[in-house]
Amino acid sequence: MAKRLLFLFVPVLIWAACSTAIAEDKPVNVTGKWQISWEARIGTEQGMVQFQQTGKALTGTFQGQHGTPKVSGSLEGRDIFFTLEFPGSHPFTIVFSGSVTDDRMAGKFDLQGLEDGYDWHGENARSTNYSWNGIRQPKSP
Repeated sequence: MAKRLLFLFVPVLIWAACSTAIAEDKPVNVTGKWQISWEARIGTEQGMVQFQQTGKALTGTFQGQHGTPKVSGSLEGRDIFFTLEFPGSHPFTIVFSGSVTDDRMAGKFDLQGLEDGYDWHGENARSTNYSWNGIRQPKSP
């Protein structure tokens, strides 16, 4: 009897383990509007990101004080990576990486495209320990 139960129970355990592994590989869904803010040398910046998601790929738009750059990125399970590319006479890119838990996301970011690590005002813009966070916004009725 014990062997029969073991024979029936082992396939169920294998199926459960495989299902869990597949579910962990599936990216979280971040489609929708998120308010993000980040701490930088000049204080707190914030804006709204509208993410569209196709599988692991992200696209979208950002609306904030410094413009409306396009958003591109990707997801790996709960890990999120996306960029905001600010065009103009002094273009720069903010590269975000972090993780998503339910309706919140957070992580670190880096600035790219600033010559020698200085912005157009001549201030040092090299990142040291810049952090960011995001909160999913409720859907509009």
